[in-house]
Formats: sequence, C-alpha cells, structure tokens
Amino acid sequence: MTKNKKSNRFNLKNYIAISAFNAVSTHRVKININKKVFFEEELTKNKEHHLKISDYIDYEEPGSNTIEITWHGEQDCEKKFMKIYKVIVNDQHIAPHSVMITPIQNEYIKNLRSTEEGSILYKKQLFNPGHRHGWYGTYKFKFLLDEHRTKNAEQESLIASTGIRLNRVYTDLGKIKYFDKANKR
Repeated sequence: MTKNKKSNRFNLKNYIAISAFNAVSTHRVKININKKVFFEEELTKNKEHHLKISDYIDYEEPGSNTIEITWHGEQDCEKKFMKIYKVIVNDQHIAPHSVMITPIQNEYIKNLRSTEEGSILYKKQLFNPGHRHGWYGTYKFKFLLDEHRTKNAEQESLIASTGIRLNRVYTDLGKIKYFDKANKR
C-alpha cells in the first residue's frame, strides 16, 4: 500500500465578494484560480447580484498564483458595473485595486482608444482601477504563496526587477502582519 506523502498544507480557504449589474441583458461571472474553475454563474438583467463565494482550493505548492474574474454579457450597455469588494486567500487580503484589467475589445473600447482624450482615460482606468468597473473583460490578481519556499524563483525575480510588488500570501498565519489580516465583514 502506497501512502500519499503530499501534504494538504496548500489547501487554503478563498473568499471573494463582488456585485454585478447590467440593465439590459443577462451577464456571466466566472472565476478561475490557476486556470481551474472556482465559480461560474449567469446573472439576470436589471438586478444587482451580490456574490459571496467561499471555498477551499489546493494550491499544491508555493509560488506564483492567479485569480481571474471574467465578466461578460450578451449585450453591452452604459448602465452596467461590477464591483470587487474583497479577495481573500487564507485570511489574507489581496487589495482589489491591485487588479490587472484586460477589457474585451468591443466597439466602445475601440472608439475610446481612437482619440487621444479617450486613450488617456483608458490608460488611467487600467492603472488606477479602484473597485468599481464598467468594462466587460478579465480582471486578474497575482500573488506569491510562501515566497520564501519557492523552488524556482526566476519568474518572481524578473517581476521584482521591474519594481512591481506582488501580493504575498502565507500558509503560516503566524507570519502575516496585523494589517494584512483580512476582515470578512
């Protein structure tokens, strides 16, 4: 009989709180963690949906991880939004404003980017996103899990050399600082 020597040390609780609204059509929210589906739901039109998703995910090993929220709908309109309130991994807060946005290149986005003023607004929204979003697309959060235990730190060192600071999450809750501890209220 072979024993499974793999530890469950990286089986961590995740909590994501978002809301979404579209006045004219159904829309869909899908959340992938490291390319595995964590949550997916179709939302009805003209109703603000408050989603609080909580479950355990096995991250398997230390290193770079990604949480992707994909939001899209049948019809684009002016009266729509998605708000990202909380992204929490193992009771540690990942700041919603640290999201990397890739909007769907629809007519509105193409027209916006075609003028200098629109291009400035587009870039401003990408670099200072806040927590309220009005564009369909992919919203990506990257973080390092137990960075001190990472075997292949090449990717992390390349990111660090650019001056970008990734969020850090630890499996040992004793290592987190008080201000990094999440509050799920």
